[in-house]
Amino acid sequence: MRCFLAFEIPADVKACLSLASKSMEKRLPGVRWVKPEGQHITIHFFGEISNAQVDEIKDVLGACGPYDRIMTSLKAVDAFPDKRRPRVVVATLDEGVDIIRSIYHDIENRLTVLGYEKEKRGYTPHITFGRMKIPAPILERDIVRLECPRFAIDRIVLFKSILGREGATYGPLFELNLRAVPHDETGR
Repeated sequence: MRCFLAFEIPADVKACLSLASKSMEKRLPGVRWVKPEGQHITIHFFGEISNAQVDEIKDVLGACGPYDRIMTSLKAVDAFPDKRRPRVVVATLDEGVDIIRSIYHDIENRLTVLGYEKEKRGYTPHITFGRMKIPAPILERDIVRLECPRFAIDRIVLFKSILGREGATYGPLFELNLRAVPHDETGR
């Protein structure tokens, strides 16, 4: 089965990104917008793996941390690899990025024990919420300003990805809850 590991994001942030995509869809007709249920912050894409490998990954994740809940906010709409030749439309994160990267590197290091290769590119935490159907530059005037509330990332999920005619759907296989900490002010 196709699997990936990701930080789950709250429903209100997904709704905020959905509103942003609706306001940009006329300006960016070459983009296929990601449905809210498909939005997350990817940590590692495994590709096709067996049930035995899923169990090994669960064991490694169960031994991770414990990690604290991460407070963050959305910074801006951007494009990867860049706005001149975009493949995806993303929301970048403002605060908590160093903590997210630290958790990412810890998990990546632990996964190498199972034989998974580390990502060669630098890790930039982001939420993909659009994929380019037609390659075309994205102009600053086409981008909306994100006005989403600050939020808590409170779990890491191992997802199964099922490809279908309408795109991929994701189902959780395992969740690693992040600890609430006294200075966490969201109450989530």
